[in-house]
Amino acid sequence: MYIIFDEQIIDSDEIKYLIEKNSDFKVEKDMCKATKREDVLAYLLTLDVDLIKKEIEEEYDLQDMEMDDLFEEYMQIAEEKAIELEEMMPMYSIMNARSYKWDMSENKIKTVIAIAHTDLGVLKLSDVVKRLLSETD
Repeated sequence: MYIIFDEQIIDSDEIKYLIEKNSDFKVEKDMCKATKREDVLAYLLTLDVDLIKKEIEEEYDLQDMEMDDLFEEYMQIAEEKAIELEEMMPMYSIMNARSYKWDMSENKIKTVIAIAHTDLGVLKLSDVVKRLLSETD
C-alpha cells in the first residue's frame, strides 16, 4: 500500500523490508489499511521471546521472577526495541508502539507500531494505535 508522507509517497512494503532486514522483528501483518488513513504506516510485529530473555537474564535471575513481572518486562523491552526502529524511518517521522500480547504458543511478543509524518501529531498517532489494538487478536 502507498502512504502519503508529507510531500512524498512511500510504499509500505519498503518499510516492512527495512524493519525485517535491520531488526529482530518480523512483520506479521501490514495494517496500513486498518488505520483508515492515507498518511499512516502501521504493522503488527512479532519478536522472539528468547531474544528478550537473554537481555533479562543479564540483569535478573528468571527463577525468582513472578510470571506477571516477567510479562511486564517482556512487554517493556519489546516496546523499547520497536521505538528504536525510528532511526531508520523517513525523516520527520513520529512513531508509536504498543506491545500487547505474549503468544506462548509461538513464544513471541506481539507489538503494534504506527509511523506518520510529524504534521499528524503525537495524539492522533496514539489514537490510531489504540484503534489498531482493538482490531487485533
